[in-house]
Amino acid sequence: MKQYNEIKIGKIGQKKDNKIDYERIDSNLINLENKNLLDAFTKVSILTLLAGYKKCDYIFVDDKFNENIDLKKLSRYLSYVLNHKELAPRKFNLRITDKENFISKIGIPKKNNYDGILSFSGGIDSTAGLLNSLDKRQCIQPLWISFGQRNDRAELDVVKRVLAKLKIKPLMVRMDIKEYILKGWKDWDYIIPGRNFLFVSFANAILKNSVKSENFIYLCAHKDEMKHRRNTDKSKYFFTKASDFFSLDSGKRIIATTPFANISKTEILSYWRKHWIRKYKISPHDTTTCYYGRGCGKCEVCLKRTISLLASGFDVDPFIKIHPMKDPSGFIVNKWIPQIQSEKFTRIKKLDFLIAVEKCLDIVPREVRSFYNNLSPQTLLAIEKRKIEIENAEI
Repeated sequence: MKQYNEIKIGKIGQKKDNKIDYERIDSNLINLENKNLLDAFTKVSILTLLAGYKKCDYIFVDDKFNENIDLKKLSRYLSYVLNHKELAPRKFNLRITDKENFISKIGIPKKNNYDGILSFSGGIDSTAGLLNSLDKRQCIQPLWISFGQRNDRAELDVVKRVLAKLKIKPLMVRMDIKEYILKGWKDWDYIIPGRNFLFVSFANAILKNSVKSENFIYLCAHKDEMKHRRNTDKSKYFFTKASDFFSLDSGKRIIATTPFANISKTEILSYWRKHWIRKYKISPHDTTTCYYGRGCGKCEVCLKRTISLLASGFDVDPFIKIHPMKDPSGFIVNKWIPQIQSEKFTRIKKLDFLIAVEKCLDIVPREVRSFYNNLSPQTLLAIEKRKIEIENAEI
């Protein structure tokens, strides 16, 4: 079947002087490969992400949604996804419209026998999700999406290395929105707006062609993330509505979910240490989680990763450039401790942090050491109980 170099994805726009100023988006503009995966949902996921960066509310999709899809409900859902409680630069109120796509026959994906697709970034959570699915003998296909993220190369290296050890060939979707990411960093900080909806939409496009009557999309969010009010693309509502829309679209059950809704990252790592190291010969140190590459030690995600590693019984990553517990960027002194003092941290996040501090008292800043040394007897008792919880964690 004929392939087209340029596929119209749609338009994003904003109202100016009572008129809508639209910008056309096509597959060449974002250098999208895998054009055979373009459907109404993957197109709207791309347009939603770009609307987040361009601060647009109007999305015009060059495709026709299934008649069962209520575009008003979809618009409200994707507005919710963009409206990150802390980092969204403004409140979004999306209005989505569609039309027949005049270039619709771009190649029909082959049938497959996948039980599900797992969004795989090479991080701790997604790698744990893959090992968990192997334990359950599920036919789960890892999917890595490259869109020009700052840690793109580090992710790709880990994806290839980890999956090679497991003798699994990854599916890869590639597009280049690096320009949008770099320009939007000042507005969105480290997050990419609508990123997880992009993941699940491409997974859905693949699973529509599975011969199985029920399919799963695994986006491996853990308990702490799902309960945090700001995580609009990792909440129970996010998963439930995505499942509803995709099932209506395909005419079969497609369930977006996470295997870790009731377990924290630290508990996942504890289970990993006791069960998966020996079984799969994959270590958490084989994975990557860093905003700027691999193991900068200065970004907040490197700090969070290190805290969970230490609290679960692992050492700090051997490749880390600077130990995050030395607080090189001031996150602990200027942000974490004040938030603990004002009781803004969850119990688990607070206690895991304190366990990590306990293991690093010789390197943490003086203010952090002083804070720890003045903990109440009740808090010290809670730390010991938390250690038992971590050690006994089950998935």
